[in-house]
Amino acid sequence: MLSFILTGAILGLMTWQVVVRGPFVAWDWPLHRYVDPIQPSGLPRELLNLVASLGGQRLYTLPILVVVGAWVTWKQRSPRVLVAIGAGLATVFFVGYWIKFSLARTPPHTGIDILHGQGQAFPSGHTANATLTWILIVIVLFGARGWYPNRRLFRRWLVAALLLVFISGMLMTLLDYHWLSDIPGGWMLGALALSVSTAILRAPVPWPRLSWPPRWRSDHH
Repeated sequence: MLSFILTGAILGLMTWQVVVRGPFVAWDWPLHRYVDPIQPSGLPRELLNLVASLGGQRLYTLPILVVVGAWVTWKQRSPRVLVAIGAGLATVFFVGYWIKFSLARTPPHTGIDILHGQGQAFPSGHTANATLTWILIVIVLFGARGWYPNRRLFRRWLVAALLLVFISGMLMTLLDYHWLSDIPGGWMLGALALSVSTAILRAPVPWPRLSWPPRWRSDHH
């Protein structure tokens, strides 16, 4: 509950800063003016787009997260992990799009930074998806309530997940798809969703035990 309140408060503060044009958005326009003229093209851009897409594009992250969750659910014989994943995804979707449509911030490629325009720049849903997906995968695999609780593996893969989240988020700014302030907004939205998912994973409730039908075996006479 504390993490939910904290991340929600920080996301709210970031949103307020975007609305009032506070110090939080001070570097948005200077960074855009720097990266816009030096955008890569051809194969380098395609490769960077691929890394960014694999990192946080819902088309790729959603199937991976659901497959991992279904596999852990099958191993644990409990729906807890899938419920936690669904709650996290719902948080990103409903909270994220509520803020996006309320602000309607234009993205950098339009050449203007206004609210209530043609855009959904803040917060970065791409970055929020990356944050929720890769960190939650580490938690459900190697966390205390995961498939194979292991502190060493948890720390090792958490570092890798955080690095991927950071890289995919920064690429969205360096490729001029998002303002700089959109990225920490996406990180915090993802962290808010993570707090919901982890609360469900830790909830001391009696989850029903799932029983799978026995595998078919042929009789040999």
